[in-house]
Amino acid sequence: MMVFNNFRNKLPRPKITFDRLGQIVFVLREVVKLAFKIKPKLLITAFVLNALWGFLAVPGFYMQKLILDKLVQSVGATDIKPILISTGILMFIALMLSLLRNFISGITDFLRKALAERFEAELTIIIGKKLSTIDMAMMDQPSFQDRFNKTERESGRRAWGLMMPLSDIPNYLVGFMSSVAVLLFVHPLVAVGVFFASLPQIFIDSKYIKKGYELHTELSPLRRMWNWLDMYLFRNRNYMEYKLLDISDHLSAKLQNVVEEILDRRYDLNRKRQISRTGSFIPLTVFELGISILLIFWVIVRRITVGSFQLYISSLRSAEQNLAGLVSSFLELYENYFYVTDLVWFLDIKPVLEAENKGLNISSLDRLNIKFEDVWFKYKEDQPWVLKGVNFEIKNGERIALVGENGAGKSTLISLISRFYDPQKGKILVNNKDLTRFSVKSWRKNMSVMFQQFEEYPFTAQEAIGYGDIRRVNSLKDVKEAAVLTGIDEYIGKLPLKYQTPLTERFEKGVKPSLGQRQRIGIARALFRKEAKLLILDEPTSNIDPEAEEDIFQQLVKISKNKMLVFVTQRFSTVRIADRILVMSGGKIIEDGTHRSLMEKQGKYAKMFNIQAKAYLNQ
Repeated sequence: MMVFNNFRNKLPRPKITFDRLGQIVFVLREVVKLAFKIKPKLLITAFVLNALWGFLAVPGFYMQKLILDKLVQSVGATDIKPILISTGILMFIALMLSLLRNFISGITDFLRKALAERFEAELTIIIGKKLSTIDMAMMDQPSFQDRFNKTERESGRRAWGLMMPLSDIPNYLVGFMSSVAVLLFVHPLVAVGVFFASLPQIFIDSKYIKKGYELHTELSPLRRMWNWLDMYLFRNRNYMEYKLLDISDHLSAKLQNVVEEILDRRYDLNRKRQISRTGSFIPLTVFELGISILLIFWVIVRRITVGSFQLYISSLRSAEQNLAGLVSSFLELYENYFYVTDLVWFLDIKPVLEAENKGLNISSLDRLNIKFEDVWFKYKEDQPWVLKGVNFEIKNGERIALVGENGAGKSTLISLISRFYDPQKGKILVNNKDLTRFSVKSWRKNMSVMFQQFEEYPFTAQEAIGYGDIRRVNSLKDVKEAAVLTGIDEYIGKLPLKYQTPLTERFEKGVKPSLGQRQRIGIARALFRKEAKLLILDEPTSNIDPEAEEDIFQQLVKISKNKMLVFVTQRFSTVRIADRILVMSGGKIIEDGTHRSLMEKQGKYAKMFNIQAKAYLNQ
């Protein structure tokens, strides 16, 4: 079965099958779960305080009614002392209610900020941990990259954008219900009218929210280009090349074109939305005007007091504002829901390879034997084969050199041995058992690989080496032993903070190692993984001088005495330490033998060796 078919079928949609309302409820549930993992007490407190804040609005209106009625009744009175006392008490209660609401508002703002910071940080950690489990075949797909970049960019803000309006809903709901309860004394249809007068605004906003998400998705490839250009302009790893090539104006112009296209299309959509929303406020304005005229008439005919007029008008506006806030919260939920489905999709991805931690345990095997049987592989369905019917065997304790021109398939071969991918055809056998039967975690635990594009950790020198075996990262003695093997110990010992020196100038007292020094650190990290039965090095000494390279390979011979060693190199001066040399060309193993046997054969290997030897002699 073709592996990319499995991955491709997982990409288009999140694993949600219910109706739209059911999807929103599902996403809310997932986000609330995340929030409750962080600070559940703070979240519950914020909900309760928001509801209390909304409830206290109507008592405040009622206090204003009593004060206003008392003042109207007291106009022209001769004994003002009891009036002052009663209105003073009412004013004090009103002010206390206002003070309480302000106090609650301040606490809820504080809780929101605290929760938002923790939520965003926690989500970053969750996404980072999840990403490490995703299959490489899936990560290679542009469709995954587009959606993941959108998830990474929007998830924290949008996920919390679900929580914030959700925490506001108790406030708006209680406030609306309290205000409506007062308006029922005017007429039940008034409460219903507030809702129906708000419908145009609801419909228009919901329509453009969906259009906004669709546009955001459509612009994802341009956003990805924006991110790359931003990196090259502001966070370039090689500013010297950047300055020498003088490409700043070109990249800036390229970024400007991308930015203008994105912003112009967003501006056009927002302009249409704003024009549409302008007319949606007319029904609500006309409705409030009609109710206000009715209440004024009732005051004139003395059906209600001036204070009651104030109470009803304040309640009407409060009902409108709370309904608007309630609708806005639901629309914000609706808008953020679209984006958070991407987060749920990402967190719900079930890796095909990376998650396979069940199966045979490789650590129980004392000896390793790896065999490729007619292995075919390509990265994408519409691309050519990278490996074509590869057959070879590596026995326990053998030292194997992989040589060949660039693009021959050497690094791909290593990726398959590391099981970042499975072949589309053929088998990889370990001790005559299919590699897919072994636990991925167990298999990789017994491997140590230095990739051609190895990671350069900017933390301390001890960490940069110690990450080879995270369980022993704090053992400075063991780290030094690995550093000595590659000759990098002397360099680190002269650094300002020695093994605690950051390996980047962007940290205080940090340094910038040369390419060769970085490569030695990378090799030391691979050697630090002592328990590994299989050691793989892809172009490990390409930036190291020949004399140092010779020393390192002599150490590798000693270290790998009871291990299986596979190394890729373009330097033929070192391949002679290998027990066997595999020559790759066009995705196939075309030659297999010792240095002497391959030279006698006068084939591809002999030709490449002689060309390189001639180049050395002519220097």
